[in-house]
Amino acid sequence: MSKTYCYIRISTDKQEYDRQIQIFKDKGFINGVNCEYIEETFTGTKTKRPKFDEMIKKMEKGDTLVCESLSRLSRGGVIKTLDLITELIQKKQINVTILKENFYLMAGEKPDANTNLLLGIFSVLGQFERDLISERTKEGLKAVKQKGTKVGKEKGKYNTKDNFIKTIEYIKNNDVGQEKACLMSRFPVASFKIILKKCYNKYNTKDYKKILENIKEDTTEWEHF
Repeated sequence: MSKTYCYIRISTDKQEYDRQIQIFKDKGFINGVNCEYIEETFTGTKTKRPKFDEMIKKMEKGDTLVCESLSRLSRGGVIKTLDLITELIQKKQINVTILKENFYLMAGEKPDANTNLLLGIFSVLGQFERDLISERTKEGLKAVKQKGTKVGKEKGKYNTKDNFIKTIEYIKNNDVGQEKACLMSRFPVASFKIILKKCYNKYNTKDYKKILENIKEDTTEWEHF
C-alpha cells in the first residue's frame, strides 16, 4: 500500500512548525492512517538535508511526497530544485504535491516546458520573498534591540506539567510515537524525553497509564521535577 509523507521544514530553530502543520491538517494530511510526517530544521540554501534524504531513501514507487510550498524543496537555486523534483517523479517514481502553488506532479510524468517555467518562476519569487523577509527581520531586530527590548521566543510556554500529561495521553489514546505527540502538543521533544526518563526512574514503570496516575498525584514542583 502506498504511503504519504509530509515534509515539514523550517530554516532556523527560532521558527515553529505550527503554521505548516495546520495547513497539512486543513488539507486532510498528518492525521491520515497511512500518512507520516518528517520535520527538519535546515536552511533552504543547503543541498544536504539528513532527514529529507533519509525519507526519500525509504519511499517506494507510488508513494506521495507532500510539501507546504515549493520553498520547502528549495536546493540552493532554481536549477537544483527543478532537477530534484524531476529526479523524484521520474527516477524515484513518486508523486509530488506542493500545496501553496497547487502543483500535483504524478510519478513517471515528465514536467513539460510550461510546468518547468512555472516552477522556476515560483522558485525565484520564493527566494526573493525570503530575502526581503530576512532583510526586514534583521532591520526589525536591530530596531528592537536599540530600544532595549528583549528578543526571543517565550520560554516554557509549552513545557508545563499539564501539557506533559496531555502529550502522554495523546500517545496512549492514539497509539503514536513520542515525536508525533510532541508535534501535536508543541511540547519540546528533547525536554519531553528527559522528563519521561525521570518518570521511568521515579515511578519505577514505563507504563503510560501508571505514569499518568502517579504524575497527577505528584506534588513536586514542575521546574524541579
